Amino acid sequence: MNRLPGLGQQLCGALSVQQGTAGFGAVAVALGGAGASASNPCVTQQHRHASDLAIRGVDALKSGPGGRSSVSGVTATVFGCSGFLGRYLANAIGNSGGQLVLPYRCDDTDVQHLRTMGDLGQVVMLPEFSIRDEVAVKRAVSRSNVVINCVGAEQETWNYGFEEVHIEWPARLARAVKEAGRAQRVIHVSCLGADAGAPSRRLRTKAAGEEVVRSELGPLATIFRPAVMTGTEDRLFNTYATMAKRLPFFPLIDGGATRMQPVWVRDVSAAIINSLKTYEALGQTYTLAGPDVMTVAQQVAFMYATIRERNAALPIPSLAAAALAKAWQWVGTRSPLRGPTMFSPDYVAEMKGDYVMPTGVLGFDALDVAPHKVTEGLPIEYLRHYRAGGYDFGTLADDPAVGAFKPSSSAR
Repeated sequence: MNRLPGLGQQLCGALSVQQGTAGFGAVAVALGGAGASASNPCVTQQHRHASDLAIRGVDALKSGPGGRSSVSGVTATVFGCSGFLGRYLANAIGNSGGQLVLPYRCDDTDVQHLRTMGDLGQVVMLPEFSIRDEVAVKRAVSRSNVVINCVGAEQETWNYGFEEVHIEWPARLARAVKEAGRAQRVIHVSCLGADAGAPSRRLRTKAAGEEVVRSELGPLATIFRPAVMTGTEDRLFNTYATMAKRLPFFPLIDGGATRMQPVWVRDVSAAIINSLKTYEALGQTYTLAGPDVMTVAQQVAFMYATIRERNAALPIPSLAAAALAKAWQWVGTRSPLRGPTMFSPDYVAEMKGDYVMPTGVLGFDALDVAPHKVTEGLPIEYLRHYRAGGYDFGTLADDPAVGAFKPSSSAR
C-alpha cells in the first residue's frame, strides 16, 4: 500500500495553497501515513508563524509525538457516532489527535462516553441532530476535512424507512459535502450483500445508496461493505444470547443454513482508518469479512457453547417466520414499539442467501489489516458474561462437550 507524502514536502514548491485548507496528504500524514523527511526545511521550522498556514495548510498545525494529546490537523464528522461502528471510529480518530464533530439525536446519556474520545476541547457534540435538517447537515460538515457516514437501519420503524435512511440521506449528505468544499475524504459504510437484485429491501436500498454516493462524490468517496460485525455492543451474538436466556427454544429460520462471515468491529475500524492514509483508497469499494465462514446454526451453537447452555435451537420454516415478521412490522411501523430484528420481513428474506466474501474484490489485505477470528480471545470475551452464576461458571461448566465448538468451514 503506497503511503502519502507529508503535506510539507508537497507544498515546498507550491506556495499557492489556499489558507486553512489541506490536500489528501494532510489527512494521511495526520493519521499516521509516511511523514515528510526530518531534514526538509519546510517541516523542521521551529518557529511556526501565521504565514505558514498559507504555505503548508493544516499540516502547519500538526504538532506533538502522536496520540490524543497531539494535534493531527484532522477534523472528522462522524454521522452515526452513537452506533456500533461509529464509536470505534471516533475513538481511533480522537486517539490520533484529531478533532471530532459528533452529531446525534439520542439522549445525552447514550453518547456521554463519546465526550472522552478526544483530548480536552477536541470533541464537539451536536445534539438534537436530524438527517432531515439540511441546515444542520451543512453545519456539521462545514469545517471537516473527513466525513464518515455510519447511518443505517436494520429494520423500518414508525419514523424512518429504508429509502429515506439508505438513499435520501446519503444524497443529502453528499450535496452538503460538495457545497462546503472542505472534505478531502468521505467514508460511506454500506454492508456485504448490498445489491440491486438482493432478496431484501434493506440490501437493495443499501446498494442504491452506494450508487448515489458514487455519482455525487466520485473519487472523493470510499465505500466499505463490512460483513455482519461482532463485538461488545453487537446485535449478533448479544441478540442470540438474549433470546437463548428468555425463550424456551431458539428459532432457526429454515434450519439456519445461511452462510455468513462475521467480522470483528475493531478490524473494520482499523481498515477504515488505514484507508485514509493512501491515495489508492480513493473511489474504491472494500468488502470486509472475517476469516471464518459460519452458518447461522453454527453461530447459535457457538453461542450456546460459550455461555455453557445446552443447544435449544429449533428449525422453523421461513413461511411461518415471515408471517410472524409481518405482524411485528405492522406494529413497529405504526407505533414506537419495535419487534426483534431477527423477525423483521427483511431479515427473513435475507436468510434465503449467503453473505460471504466474493472473489475478485478488495478486502482487508489491501489495507494492511489481518482480521481476527471472532470465535477466539478478545473478540468474543463479552459473550461470557451471559453464563449462569458468573464468568467462570455455567450450567454445563463441567461438560467437556461444551466449549469445544469450532466453525467447521473456513474462508481461506
